[in-house]
Amino acid sequence: MAKGFKGKYFSLAAITATVSMIQLQAIAASVEVQKVVVSASKYEEPLDDVTDDVTIISAEDIEEQGLRTLKEALEYVSGVNVVSNGGVGKATSLYLRGLANDKVLILIDGVRYNDPSNISGPSIEHLLLNNVERIEIIKGAQSGIWGSDAASGVINIVTSKERTKRVSALVGSFATKNIEGVYTDRRENLFYSLALSYYDTNGFSAITPYNEDPTDFEADGYTNKSGQLKLGYLFDDGCLEIGSHLIDAENEADGYNPQTYAPDPNSKNDDEFKYYAYYLNGTYALASHTLSLHADTTKTKRKFLDTTWGVNRFEGKTSNIELKDRFDYSFGLLQGGIGYQNFKSEYSEVGGKSGDVSYDNGYAYLTNKNRFGNLLLTQNLRYDDFDKFNNQWTGKVGLKYTFKEGALFANWGRAYNVPNQIKMINPWGVSNFDLGPEKTTSWDIGIEAYGLKAVYFEERVKDLINWFDPNPDNWGDEYYVNYDGTSKFKGVELSYRQALTDTIFAKVGFTYLDPKDPDGNYIPRRAKTKYSYSFTWYPTDVHTINIDGYYVGKRWDDAAKRIKTGSYNVTNLTASHRFAKRFKGYVQIKNIFDRRYQEVYGYGSTPRSYYVGIEASF
Repeated sequence: MAKGFKGKYFSLAAITATVSMIQLQAIAASVEVQKVVVSASKYEEPLDDVTDDVTIISAEDIEEQGLRTLKEALEYVSGVNVVSNGGVGKATSLYLRGLANDKVLILIDGVRYNDPSNISGPSIEHLLLNNVERIEIIKGAQSGIWGSDAASGVINIVTSKERTKRVSALVGSFATKNIEGVYTDRRENLFYSLALSYYDTNGFSAITPYNEDPTDFEADGYTNKSGQLKLGYLFDDGCLEIGSHLIDAENEADGYNPQTYAPDPNSKNDDEFKYYAYYLNGTYALASHTLSLHADTTKTKRKFLDTTWGVNRFEGKTSNIELKDRFDYSFGLLQGGIGYQNFKSEYSEVGGKSGDVSYDNGYAYLTNKNRFGNLLLTQNLRYDDFDKFNNQWTGKVGLKYTFKEGALFANWGRAYNVPNQIKMINPWGVSNFDLGPEKTTSWDIGIEAYGLKAVYFEERVKDLINWFDPNPDNWGDEYYVNYDGTSKFKGVELSYRQALTDTIFAKVGFTYLDPKDPDGNYIPRRAKTKYSYSFTWYPTDVHTINIDGYYVGKRWDDAAKRIKTGSYNVTNLTASHRFAKRFKGYVQIKNIFDRRYQEVYGYGSTPRSYYVGIEASF
């Protein structure tokens, strides 16, 4: 089946030349199903009922483009820049609308992935895409719904509940091996799912001198073992579900020469990463009300194996419990929720010194939505009561006017980021427990029609937390402070998704970004312009060929604009062939033209590489 058309909006007449009547019926059924997005308001709703600027990466997008990591998937989202210190599994930073990694909230099935002990934000380098139904990217300030860490937006990875029994295996360059298995089924009212993934690669050198081949130096490998488990029961008026997500990763990286302190591609700075998440969801429908209970707990462990002094271990813990009620009335809905969160971070040093810090907050929020004909209005308000910081009011408002072929929309919101716990302790210098939250205001306005979406946005961040050295001649007196002034991020996003012919589907994106600090200086590692493209061709009902890539425009690694890392294009090719009813093979070439580039100065990026795989479903 030409699976690439599933869930995309197009005329069925356009594909009658390539599929059978049975396949047409299957596609027609899929077109009737509206895309849903749960992150915008914490409940499932049609995308048409969301005012926010939303991008959805579907399971079909992931399959057709051969995407294996979250980083790869986000490269094709307008408004997103992603940079890594090397290949798969190496430290990765995400910039959503220019804001840094620690200002985006990442969720897996609605459970927090952000680690309170990581000063750089969530470790997105460890997120593989096994058994993913869709990835939702909600842009703009979202603290009015989700609280802290959602200043630039929310990324929710939704795993699949679709009945399937599937195994796949991939091998390729750098001795890469990837084995995945999914078993999801249902017995009357009982449903259950198990997904396992094993990824291993020898990789290439993380630290690489500029414009040199990363394969000429010592290889830095990576291993990732991930698992998902779900178990649930459907009642007449509700549902109860428990689940777990586990990640166990081992990463080889480079460090510095102990004599010169210069980056050394042949040195060792290996680390281990472990993430454990457990959750419970319960819903019960009563007349016009839908009551929901959610509880989760997470633990993240990071250990640096080759550290000879200073901090070598971090551990972050979070817990959350929330009760909410959604009430549907004649021309809208009202949802209210209350909850409690706890965050704790610990660290230890090589010499035995250790420390920890924790805080908690109670919160309450209210969401109201009204539809008056073609006009949709949304309002959100949230209050957070902290034991260690000033309490916070946040919120957002949005409107959307739909017409026959599209919609106009606009949003305004306020958000905040509480200080990172390790930044407060600061094991590398002086502690500062008087740090205050960073405050963000954002707004956007956009139009979408005929597959094209255009958005203008602005983000303003006050009281930005940064490193401060009062005396460069002294070591150990540094600490983190709230800087005065406002950092400003503004730009334009364009995206286009449409069937060009009977057998070709196109996705094109463009981003223009102008990031400035309070003094009006450029903020490093954000590309001024970025283009992305993906063209999928369905020559027959058993073949799919995809060519995709992205062009990164001007980008500098430093505020003075002396070290340039931008101005390059990366193109990839993925082809698949369903050679039997339940079997599919595929091949992939990454970086076809072997473009040598660096996302972060001094760190290598993937050279031309080849992969082949097979998938069996039962």
